[in-house]
Order: sequence, then structure tokens, then C-alpha cells
Amino acid sequence: MKKIIWAAVIIFFLAVGYWLIREYTKPLPGEAVADMGRQHVTDIFGVNYNSNPPTSGSHFAVWAKSGVYDRFISDGYLIHSMEHGYVVIWYDCSKVPSGGLIRPVYAHDEPAKESTDSGELLMHMKATPQGDMSWFTPENSPEVEIELPESFKSDACKALVTGLAEFTKMAQRVIVVPRLNMDTQIALTAWGRVDKLDSVDKERIEAFIKAYHNRGPEQTVE
Repeated sequence: MKKIIWAAVIIFFLAVGYWLIREYTKPLPGEAVADMGRQHVTDIFGVNYNSNPPTSGSHFAVWAKSGVYDRFISDGYLIHSMEHGYVVIWYDCSKVPSGGLIRPVYAHDEPAKESTDSGELLMHMKATPQGDMSWFTPENSPEVEIELPESFKSDACKALVTGLAEFTKMAQRVIVVPRLNMDTQIALTAWGRVDKLDSVDKERIEAFIKAYHNRGPEQTVE
């Protein structure tokens, strides 16, 4: 009888060990992107991010909080959100060129400075901190700088957004936001990580959120 008990105990611990090894050695979701730093600036024109969408780098002192946004939000706010452990779900309902509404961002030799204002759309920090409030929500977002193209107003796009909005219920720090000129219809980003999807993949999106939610380099209580 004792041999049977010991055999059962050994089998149990072997099974637990196998599960732990499998869990801790499986690849992390998405791809790693080199960390570009965490400098606060007021204008990001001329900053050459190393991924699209970006996952780190110079950003504004104000960040976007969780929810579904109905307008284009500057990378400067969303990078700061990722610094605080937010996961951003970007969607592109238009696979055609933007018609020059968003200018390409080129690398400059000189670093971005705190006092600059290039005047470029979505490049300058429009939202300013009010007292202790250094963030905004979908209800009090910065002003619209670029109107959404018609493809973002279609029934198909609205259905896509409705589906993506469900993921904001999964965790506290999840943002859904439109973006132009992506390689794929959907992109997931967290600090230093990106995953690109051609369509909604529930299991893949959930895995990304579980892996990176609230794990940014700056831990905050919100």
C-alpha cells in the first residue's frame, strides 16, 4: 500500500514539474522591440520610433486612460500609457493611404526638446495637466485633429470596434484606439512588445493582455 502511495506522490510531483516547466519556458506573446527610453517631451515630431505602432520612447507627460477612443490619439499619450502598464489595441479600418493627412516622421540628429511645438498634427501635446490630473479618458479626450476617414465609419468597422471593446472588460488598463497606416488591421502593444493580427483572434489577444497588463516600467496606482 505504501508503495502505491509513494508512486502516486511521485507521479503527482512529476506532473506538476512538467506543467511548471512548460508554462515558464513557452514563448511570450508578440515580438520584443528595443526600449527607446522614457523621456518626457511636449512634441514628438522628428522622433523616429522603431516600430509601428511604437512601444516605447519619448512621450508626453499626460497619458490616456483605459477605454474605447473614437478619434486618433497621439502616440505621445499612448506611449506614456504603456509605460504605466497599459495594453493598447490599435485598429485600422482603412488599408489605403491616408492622403497625406499624417506626415511621415523622420529621424533628426538633435533630440526632441521640452519646449518645442512643430505645429504638426498629432505631434504636439494638446492636453495639459490640471492639478493632480495628468491623464484623460475617452469622455474628455484631446480635440480632434484629424477626422476619421469614411472607412472608419462603416458598419464593418463599427462591428470590429464593438468586438474589440469587450477586451477592455478583461483588465483595468486596456485601450482601444484607431490608427492609420498599419501593416495589419489590428496591432497589440505593451511596453517593448508588439503583436500584429490580420483579424480578431480572441485567444491571442487575451494571452497578450494577460502577459503584459500592468507590467510597464513605471508602476502606478490608478
